[in-house]
Amino acid sequence: MFSSLDDMGLGHCFSKRKKVSLISRCRLKCSPVRCCDRRREGISVRTKKNYYELLGVSVDSSSQKIKEAYRNLLKKHHPDIAGHKGHEYTLLLNEAYNVLMAEDLRTKYDDSIGHMTVQFGTNNYVNVKGSSSWKGPLRPQALFVDENACIGCRECVHHASNTFILDKSTGCARVRTQYGDDEHKIEVSVESCPVNCIYWVDREELALLEFLTQPQPKQGYGVYGQGWEKPANVFMAAKTLSKQLRQQAENNHNSVRTAVEEETPAQAEARANASLKIKMESFSKIWDSLNEIFG
Repeated sequence: MFSSLDDMGLGHCFSKRKKVSLISRCRLKCSPVRCCDRRREGISVRTKKNYYELLGVSVDSSSQKIKEAYRNLLKKHHPDIAGHKGHEYTLLLNEAYNVLMAEDLRTKYDDSIGHMTVQFGTNNYVNVKGSSSWKGPLRPQALFVDENACIGCRECVHHASNTFILDKSTGCARVRTQYGDDEHKIEVSVESCPVNCIYWVDREELALLEFLTQPQPKQGYGVYGQGWEKPANVFMAAKTLSKQLRQQAENNHNSVRTAVEEETPAQAEARANASLKIKMESFSKIWDSLNEIFG
């Protein structure tokens, strides 16, 4: 685990100065903070979906669940059933299955799509998990409280107590449950904030922002040197961290892709035979059509 924010490469984003201005009004969406570039997170360029979406399973699915989903889709899209149109799709299913069923490859793939862990330096890993939960289905937008600007007035908690909570340890409000109250109560709570510290952010940005809001250990010297610190500007810190996450995703992208492409001789032979079978079936259909025309 990292010992300080400097080890994370984020030391320049953190200071003890008070934040003197807000980025925007609470009703406006804050500047995008992309935790993962969607154009990079899909390892195969042949599909816009990631492996979990391709198999129709969640990211925390068990191996048994993945195997069942794979077999069901394979029965439907196998070339013997769907014809040559199913060949490309079957290759994608096999690729997704091989990665998600191998623990080491799945871990690297999860990292490549920004799920679970972020790496800092060579051997330092940290879980990136948000602090809020969701009520009902996931939505594109989520609520985020900038605790650096929060004055602990409790207005948001008063109007939407199922959504917001006052953290007694920090004296600041934070989101406990996304959409825990109806939309009217949430709107009133946002409007009632006297310092405009409540933001609407993209769902993909939420976990990273909430993670950076949590106090992180800092380098200390002597008996009283150890302590905790938070970013003075969480949005700027998130942008800096997301650059490292994108670089990590790109590295894992290449690593997983190489591992998938390293087929055994038996796998290569099976793939070649399947391709030859499809070509022979196509040739046979063309030959039969010619016989009907000129026979």
